[in-house]
Amino acid sequence: MNKIDIKIKKVMGRGEKLLSCLLPLGDPDLKTSINLVEVYLKAGVDIVELGMPSQNPYLDSRQIAESNQRSFQAQPDLLKYFDTMVTIRKNFPDEPFEVMTYADSVKACGLSRFVDGLEEADIDAHLLADSTVISPDLVKDMDALLNPLSIYRIRFMPHPFREDLLNDIEKNGRGFMILQSIADTQGQRNSVAEGNRGLIARLRATKTQAGILLAYGINNPKRAEEALDLGPDGILVGSAMVDGIAAGNYTALANLIREIKAVTLQ
Repeated sequence: MNKIDIKIKKVMGRGEKLLSCLLPLGDPDLKTSINLVEVYLKAGVDIVELGMPSQNPYLDSRQIAESNQRSFQAQPDLLKYFDTMVTIRKNFPDEPFEVMTYADSVKACGLSRFVDGLEEADIDAHLLADSTVISPDLVKDMDALLNPLSIYRIRFMPHPFREDLLNDIEKNGRGFMILQSIADTQGQRNSVAEGNRGLIARLRATKTQAGILLAYGINNPKRAEEALDLGPDGILVGSAMVDGIAAGNYTALANLIREIKAVTLQ
């Protein structure tokens, strides 16, 4: 079984919900990123999302965009990030890791070299952040390389909700998938909207094999509680982690993770 499947079975078997958190590789530098993996895991993160930087992370927050720029300033050679992943895997051979990138970074590496890098680091899954808005040719070519290696391509359901993605999620979703939470007309998420409950139910009705993680706007224990009350299998926390890393107080970051993880145990 993929390490993600093993982790999901273990966590949900205890009656808990999953916690995945973004760790932006290279911010503030790759050596620190390696050390932060241990911080995340000891604090209770179930699945660490390793973010490779993009020159244009246009679907993400201002904090993540600024983090990406700091990563490029520290290490502009994307291939060096795979060396860091190999070290992380050596340090944590049994933990599940998912890598998140945008298409521009995949193309900058070269698709074959990118997938080879994932394989060399024994990465369990990959999220192509802009997979729902780019040309389907890259997605198709990537699947052809990832599937034989049993590296899951994480499915993403954006906001607004897209019915045309349900068939693929039903047939090909593995490990977990990400549901982008509902935003208001200004694109803000001042709470986790009740309307997400119905979207989660529509995803679950597909009988997909992928666990459903709600994401975006979940940045503290209260928001985590709001999100989990709507019925997902877990949550993904991104910008709050980036803020914590940027602040440089890793003890406070670990405490925040513990507080959010405690909500998933209830």
